[in-house]
Amino acid sequence: MSVLGAVSVAEIKARGSIKDVDVAKLRKAFADDSTLTADDAEGLFALNDACPIQDPAWADCFIELETDYLVDQVEPLGYLNADKAQWLRDKIAVGGSIQANTKLDLLLSVLERSRWTPQSLAVLALEQVRRAIADGEGPLRAGKLCHAQTVHDIDVDM
Repeated sequence: MSVLGAVSVAEIKARGSIKDVDVAKLRKAFADDSTLTADDAEGLFALNDACPIQDPAWADCFIELETDYLVDQVEPLGYLNADKAQWLRDKIAVGGSIQANTKLDLLLSVLERSRWTPQSLAVLALEQVRRAIADGEGPLRAGKLCHAQTVHDIDVDM
């Protein structure tokens, strides 16, 4: 059974919000059967992108499920080859840049958990730091009153 089968994807998309009860159902389904399908992984991204209102628990759930899928469920296990890296890049960096914190956090999670990733993913993460510092744009500056040409603690942490 698909992990996404635990929730009504159409209903969630129609209301435009992911509620705590939806996250709980997804977590339970994943606990019962910890295997995501390719359709599940695509569907989680579709839910994330279709729902501007998200319970705070959603980000951690989304990142955990997608990281587990990419690193531990899709061959080769434990690392990202060029194909997996390109799939992730296509999902998180539409137009070449990352716009949402959740997607940047997913990239960081994958980089941390993988034994190896193509250099292009590390470059993508560092590009977000450059955008934040040089241009004052991107997920590292979203919702913050920060000026361009300023280095903040979060930039150093990245």
